[in-house]
Amino acid sequence: MLKPSRNWKRMRHAVLERTKRTVFQPLEPLFTIYACVCVCYLAGFVRFRFFDYSTDFTWITALQIMVVMISGIFIPFLTGSVLMLYFFIRRLDRLVRE
Repeated sequence: MLKPSRNWKRMRHAVLERTKRTVFQPLEPLFTIYACVCVCYLAGFVRFRFFDYSTDFTWITALQIMVVMISGIFIPFLTGSVLMLYFFIRRLDRLVRE
């Protein structure tokens, strides 16, 4: 079996780099969004689980409950997306290094 030519290797490397720039780099803020959602959910969980504020219910408390609820809804969806993105980026980096 013949080895790949130098031109083919350069072309393959260029295509993989372009794929990384156009597909994966725009999705990298998803990691930051996921981290923020997890921190928001954990902070709300700690606040409502360990501190008792049952006497005063205000609009701010209602807003915090809504934010924690929305964060809890987003966590399963974002977890799958972030994991797939991470493994695809790792796979593409491995292909670029070859």
